[in-house]
Amino acid sequence: MEKLIVTAAISGGASPKGNPYLPKTPTQQAIAALECYDAGASIVHIHARNPETCEPEQNVEFFKQAIIPIREKSDMIVNVTTGGCAKRVDGDNLYEKQYEESVEGRIAIIPELAKSPLTKPELASFNSGSPVIDIYNSRKKEFLLKFVMVHSFPDMAYMADVMKENGVKPELECYDVGMINNSKFLCEIGHIESPPYFQLVMGLLGGIPATVDNLIHMVRCIPDGSPWSVCAVGLNEFPMTTMAIIMGGHVRVGFEDNIYLSEGVRAKSNAELVEKIVRIAKELGREIATPAEAREILSLPPK
Repeated sequence: MEKLIVTAAISGGASPKGNPYLPKTPTQQAIAALECYDAGASIVHIHARNPETCEPEQNVEFFKQAIIPIREKSDMIVNVTTGGCAKRVDGDNLYEKQYEESVEGRIAIIPELAKSPLTKPELASFNSGSPVIDIYNSRKKEFLLKFVMVHSFPDMAYMADVMKENGVKPELECYDVGMINNSKFLCEIGHIESPPYFQLVMGLLGGIPATVDNLIHMVRCIPDGSPWSVCAVGLNEFPMTTMAIIMGGHVRVGFEDNIYLSEGVRAKSNAELVEKIVRIAKELGREIATPAEAREILSLPPK
């Protein structure tokens, strides 16, 4: 079985109000990424953050402030988001419905970052459809995040073309089986190059539930020879990523998806989550890929 690629999704669009250990600025993101690198992660997934407000913001300069220190001190693979962010509001970690960034605005970071080898991402997230992402507060019996990211097929084709033109490989975020089919169609008509790389996102309200049966079904839908990874929300993270290790896939962990090491035990850093999945992998006899080995597995150019 090939070596395991570990991705660290260090912050996402999460608010520090809900997690005091969250990297809040580009500098803190770089520090967190390097800690994850030392723990065994070969890829870091970055959402840009405003260093003054500590809120997520799809801004080229904030990406650069995080990426450059990572590149100066490691050979880690950089994966940036093109999904933008939903904004939180004060009080009980509530969210407000806010999504103002256009497809063109979100993908515009790619050619800007690609202008310099020091900031060019090797991977970028690519939502293969229109995910509905929600959070339900069972105590208050209300929905907290009313968030739909709409992508038509022309939108997806455009985003894929921008990535291809700038030498950035899309990481195909699939929240359900239909999004795998969307990705396969975009490959068939020439917008995504082979082999495609899939990130199977599980356990979000609005997406496919995080179960072993669902994971097996999703993997069966992926084209033969395509690398794939799994991420799952909350306490689903480690059962689903452990199953991915056994099945020969790859894994993503980090504060974007989960803040717990186990039930009731909060992780104090992203690196702790990486360390746990590395321990599990080694117990199961799966070696950890270096960034150079991950590039080979994902068909990325060597550094």
